[in-house]
Amino acid sequence: MKLSLSMITKNEATNLPGCLESVRELVDEIVVVDTGSSDRTKEIAQAYGAKVFDFEWTDDFSAARNESLSHATGDWVLYLDADERIERTFHQKIRKLISSGNGDAYLLNLRSKIGIQEDAQYHIAPYPRLFRKMKGVYFVGAVHEQITTRLVAVNARIKSTDIVIEHLGYAQTDEILKEKANRNYALLMKQLETGVNRGYVLYQIGQTEIMLGRIDDGLEKLRQALEVGGFGKPVEAHIHSILADLNLRRGNLDQALEECNKSLVDAPGQSFAHIIKGEIYTKKGYYQEALSSYEEAYKKYSSGDLQKIVQTAIEPVFDISVIYSKLARAYHKLGDLEHAHEFYKKSLVGSPSEGKLQLYLNFLAEEHEYDKILEIVREFPQYLNKDWLLRIASAACIELGMYNEASDMLQKITNPDYDVLVSLAKSRMKSRDFSGAELAFEKAFAIKDPDVESLEMFGLAQIMTGKFSSAISTLGRVLEMSPGNLRAARFFEIARQQLAGHITVS
Repeated sequence: MKLSLSMITKNEATNLPGCLESVRELVDEIVVVDTGSSDRTKEIAQAYGAKVFDFEWTDDFSAARNESLSHATGDWVLYLDADERIERTFHQKIRKLISSGNGDAYLLNLRSKIGIQEDAQYHIAPYPRLFRKMKGVYFVGAVHEQITTRLVAVNARIKSTDIVIEHLGYAQTDEILKEKANRNYALLMKQLETGVNRGYVLYQIGQTEIMLGRIDDGLEKLRQALEVGGFGKPVEAHIHSILADLNLRRGNLDQALEECNKSLVDAPGQSFAHIIKGEIYTKKGYYQEALSSYEEAYKKYSSGDLQKIVQTAIEPVFDISVIYSKLARAYHKLGDLEHAHEFYKKSLVGSPSEGKLQLYLNFLAEEHEYDKILEIVREFPQYLNKDWLLRIASAACIELGMYNEASDMLQKITNPDYDVLVSLAKSRMKSRDFSGAELAFEKAFAIKDPDVESLEMFGLAQIMTGKFSSAISTLGRVLEMSPGNLRAARFFEIARQQLAGHITVS
């Protein structure tokens, strides 16, 4: 079976080599329709043996796609964008699929990283990117063009696969993503005026407006899309999941739960709605129900079968460590500390996000496992410049009597507040660095009025550094705040007598 790669491009000289290199041993023909490149895109395509055709851009992605499709001579067509790649491990599987005779189109899973952050979310969307070339099959839609409706119209047999296309196009800064969204929005509004695929277009407009921060407008478009319909259950399930997620974020927990249940009716085998349900139940304090929801998602993720994880039009896909962390939190809330330990530890496999590490360390602090905290901290030195970690680790050091280590950590905190400075002062007192303690107390009290215990220790530091007159003043304030404070009264008397030269302090 001859397989044609069909592409459209414009100024893709940076991305194109990676795409073509990833499939050059897979496809028999490369067809590139260029819509006006001013860089070396066409020359790069030709260097890979592509047939390159020029096409005037008309604000219509489907028109360009169909032009490329018209030049493809293969029995089967694979369509990609320049910022997409297919791992070689999938090549043999693709070849077997097109030779099997079991289907006319195959859903490949477009895996997109959203943003450039280290722990950015991934979305997976199954699309029929691989299809038999048939009469009546062509692309529709000026933007977010699709071929599914035409495949359905000719009764094509559409099958799922676990094949992944890596999409780099959304691994961009917020500014670039916003620019793309604004471009798509303008094209979608133009398409809406035609009345073609109105429900699906409203669905895409709703998602785009949400991406642009116009949440209420986006929600309204999604509700309109549900009323108009005209799309399959995977899209309907995805809309209900979006509505559930946004209602959860707004604190509308009952409405969020209702939308989750609707999503699960449309796509009962999915994982995302179960995760949202877990978050809803956690917010409600129903931890057993939360655990059950997370376990449903865990069953699908632990199978390693992408087709069991993704069953809606677009589904956020989490690293399994995220599921571990959510399970750990639920077990923790239910008092099952053994399972909480197990899943918190699993959540740290690889390179954990700060959030998962912080959850585990807070859990260990609650359980007074201070040695374990320091053991975990040493395993992840890349986070030792983070204020939140320095706070947790220094507190563990104090509990273990490691005052010099605690002082070292507390001094590294970039924006120390009152509590940090008081902890630093007390650690220095324990290490008999009384001058350092006095300085830390002074900085703390410049931030807010002192509590009785800290003011009393400040008075003791002044005694130990020979500032007896200041100590009398400080401890006098303590006695005004806490008249029955016997220890402060004893320190006050020591300072008074020392000032009079009657005793020696050691």
